[in-house]
Amino acid sequence: MAITTSNPVKVYPIWPHQLVFTFPYGRWCTFVLLFGSLSLLFYFAGAQGDDGEELALVFFCFVISYFIPVSHFVNMQTLTAFDNLRPSLNLQESELARIRDSLVGMTKEAQLKNLSAGLLLGFIHNYFLLSTEGDFFDVLTQVDILNGTVLLVTIMVWCLITIVISSLIGNAEVFARLAREAVNIDLMNLSELKAFSRVAVYSTLVLMGVLAAFPILLTRDSSNYITILPGLFATLLPMVFIFLVPLLPIRKRISEHKSHELQLIQARISQLTQGHPNLPEDVEALSTLQPLFEYRKEIRQVQEWPFDSTAAFRLTFYLFIPPLTWVGAALIESLVDTVSF
Repeated sequence: MAITTSNPVKVYPIWPHQLVFTFPYGRWCTFVLLFGSLSLLFYFAGAQGDDGEELALVFFCFVISYFIPVSHFVNMQTLTAFDNLRPSLNLQESELARIRDSLVGMTKEAQLKNLSAGLLLGFIHNYFLLSTEGDFFDVLTQVDILNGTVLLVTIMVWCLITIVISSLIGNAEVFARLAREAVNIDLMNLSELKAFSRVAVYSTLVLMGVLAAFPILLTRDSSNYITILPGLFATLLPMVFIFLVPLLPIRKRISEHKSHELQLIQARISQLTQGHPNLPEDVEALSTLQPLFEYRKEIRQVQEWPFDSTAAFRLTFYLFIPPLTWVGAALIESLVDTVSF
């Protein structure tokens, strides 16, 4: 079965990825440049003297500087995973090329829609932030340069999160369709299907880093649930979706093939053993059954989740990062309160 083709459309790398340098260590250079530029922006906007405020602004510097190069890295890993999976796909070359192009980016229309959604979410978030301090328009007229910069950067973060998460979700759905409709299942050789787990695990890397950075916002005196929860849920919920979407269909396909193969093996065994009252003495029948028993054992041991040890270790490592940072932030806050007392 092949994925239904559609008219080719022109896709472009999403706008954050066009900011990433393509030379060796370009992503690291992009991170340093973005972090330095944003730090200077906040410095000249007046972020000096308040340690809590300065630490909170590190959140914005880190998220933007981290999100752009790491999401670019994940996108390249997704392309590599697709290339590794390619021999197992029952698709024509033209369709394979079209799907690969779709993993690179989005159409201009899709990028504009995501940008509009990010702007809207950013404005809504800022509205609720300012509304917690009084009348929205009254508070807005009293915003100084630093807080105005924070509001603008908040909108920028929402625009960035929106398009990157949209891209990750789109790629996850592509792999889910491939798992349901186009991939060939060979129970004795599932190595190429580990591409699904690599896509799922690497995609969580982008959002894990953002989740790990949220405790920085707790250092800001004016932080409250409106400051943290919208971005937290906008990151956490898509992360779970992006992780499960490519994995569940391929696990189901492997499970179905495994069950069907075991049924065939058992039917063959039953056929050979039926009507043999002296089976232990039938050397010819036993020699025929022995390979079937061994094959059944091999099929039963086939893992239905296409994880290798590297992917499993990486996932475990990623899962520990956010809790550790939250616990660390809580301990530091408790220590500071104790010292201040």
